[in-house]
Amino acid sequence: MSKPLRILIVEDSEYDTLLLLHELRRGDYEPAYERVDTPAAMSAALDRQSWDVVVADFSMPQFNALAALELLTKKGHDLPFIIVSGTIGEELAVAAMKNGAKDYIMKGNLARLVPAVERELREAVERRERKRAEDELHQTQEQFRVAREIQQRLFPKTSPPSGSFDIAGASHPAEATGGDYFDYLPMADGWLGIVVADVTGHGLGPALLMAETRAYLRTLALNAGDVGEIVTRANRVLADDVDLERYVTLLLAKFDPVSRSLVYASAGHPSGYVLDAAGQVKAVLKRLGAPLGIQHDVAYPAAPPISLATGDIVLLPTDGIEEAMSPESSFFGVERILEVARAHSQNTAGEIVEALYRAVRDFSQGLPQLDDLTVVVVKVKSSS
Repeated sequence: MSKPLRILIVEDSEYDTLLLLHELRRGDYEPAYERVDTPAAMSAALDRQSWDVVVADFSMPQFNALAALELLTKKGHDLPFIIVSGTIGEELAVAAMKNGAKDYIMKGNLARLVPAVERELREAVERRERKRAEDELHQTQEQFRVAREIQQRLFPKTSPPSGSFDIAGASHPAEATGGDYFDYLPMADGWLGIVVADVTGHGLGPALLMAETRAYLRTLALNAGDVGEIVTRANRVLADDVDLERYVTLLLAKFDPVSRSLVYASAGHPSGYVLDAAGQVKAVLKRLGAPLGIQHDVAYPAAPPISLATGDIVLLPTDGIEEAMSPESSFFGVERILEVARAHSQNTAGEIVEALYRAVRDFSQGLPQLDDLTVVVVKVKSSS
């Protein structure tokens, strides 16, 4: 079966045009063509319909192949352009190829026409596929840029002042933007809420969901004192807004600066840890329920209060630190997190955060990480 071919022929000779068409038909093509021999006629033909290939004589009374090629380029068409000429010097042929011509064929050797057309049609498809892939990559990169900008704007700029707690947090972005989030929430009863969360996925969608989660939590924290109630109500509204592919893991801890204690609620989030002044694990802030957004009617309980003492260190990470990879494909793991905290227990909360980040980077040896590295550290100050 003949293959359809839309060919624009830039040629002043009707006889030479018929020869070209004959050769194409011999190669199993069924050409739908138009012959033009002036700039105006070629411009109109390009505007009127789409073409698969342009074949042009090099020299005509009112036109030439270089001018035709320039016109094609100015109109923004990425079409195979093949010169078929009776006589063409080497310098002119080189100039035409530099300007974008794909091939040139002598009229006395039209047997090369069909192979040249087949090759150029195949390469045109490959160019379009590359262009499509590049456009998609650019679009994805732009989405990542916007998502990262949203994410960075939502993080606290400074740590909250407190006479009882030294507080620091940071989130170091992965190669592909993630959905990590941490925040400091003023609570209705005067306590301080600290939240760490992770939205599934990468890109603009998770970043917007993170912004939505932040807005809900900030509003709820000003109107409710129970962390379990806050997480439960946040889940109800998020479950109505997100699809089955998205969810949010979250840990909300509330710190009482007077009694020096904390209570927390967790929605499928990795465990947090409380170390005493000697470096022993004093409490584990375990997962207490499913991630937010999966089930509408889920009640998230608040865990029993945890008393804190001078020198205690509270670690609230997302899973990016625990799951950071080494070149040998091993995980950084919980024990290394605790070891870093113990080794820097005499340092400030901010210094512990920075030490954790350095330890992960040393462990991964520059290997790109797939998730953000996010942690909040709270260190209990002396009561004096």
